[in-house]
Amino acid sequence: MSKKNKEIYSVDRKTGEITNECLHHNNRKRFKADTPFDNSIVPYLIMAFCATVDGVVFYSLFSGISYDSPMMLVVQIAGFLFGFDIVPIFIGIQYKRLRQGITKDKFVLIMALVVCGLAFAMNIALRIMTIDLISPSTVSTATNYMGTVTQETTETGIDATAIALTIFGMGIPVVTSLGSCMISFITYNPMKIKKQRIAEMMEDTRDEVRRFEAILDDYDAEPDFSENLEMEDEAKYQEMQMMHKAQVIGYCDYVRERLKEQLGNPTSNNVLSESVCEAILARLDKELGLLNTQAATDIPAVAAPAMDISAEKETRYTTMIRANKATA
Repeated sequence: MSKKNKEIYSVDRKTGEITNECLHHNNRKRFKADTPFDNSIVPYLIMAFCATVDGVVFYSLFSGISYDSPMMLVVQIAGFLFGFDIVPIFIGIQYKRLRQGITKDKFVLIMALVVCGLAFAMNIALRIMTIDLISPSTVSTATNYMGTVTQETTETGIDATAIALTIFGMGIPVVTSLGSCMISFITYNPMKIKKQRIAEMMEDTRDEVRRFEAILDDYDAEPDFSENLEMEDEAKYQEMQMMHKAQVIGYCDYVRERLKEQLGNPTSNNVLSESVCEAILARLDKELGLLNTQAATDIPAVAAPAMDISAEKETRYTTMIRANKATA
């Protein structure tokens, strides 16, 4: 149920049934997170923070040893982020599935550990090999005041600052990787998710059973319910059929009247068109007779007056045709 819709029950527009909008409300309360850290969004935020920290650390490493190509720098950082942040998350999820007995395949977990171990080894090797770049250089200058000779001596060495930065660069990715793995292991609970889905499916099934029982009760309350529905459908079908027949008769009668009016007017036809009109009029008379006979068979009370009216019109228009012929 959405936050805007506070109704407990609503009517389905497709089926017309009353549906319970709070069907899964109790289950959601039952499986609600106990602490803010158990919410679904918080672990992702923490993992994103760990990935950001690793990205800054790796940038400081590859920006000093890499080429000036920005694309190469992005690819190197992305490769290390995959090994230090994405793979540990998958390790935590897969280990949780193994612990709960959902899967027994350890090969994928072993391969993920190998990938993560290779990333750790590459980081350590790069840090050790580039420790000289982090070390500061010392320059000593000696001047002979008795003459004009100046002597400069440059000394390089590994001091405590370089060692501390190297240890920091090697240790921080390990800490963030272990943190991402631990968070994914703690927050991901496939058994709880499966249990919640089964509970919701059981509630949906109970609701369907309730609906079917209500339908059966309606049939039991009225034993002839299906027969009554069939009778109502048949009555509506006959009514629609008679309405269509009445429309057809009305259209044919209208055409018939127009033709007779044309035959009754001496200025509207000639000898050639008169025969054609008489043929069409005879065909319409025949079809109208069949339709009226069928309508009289279906509904005698309504069809009888129609026959009288049509006979009266037939007599009147026959007289008009004879008068028209006599005048011609």
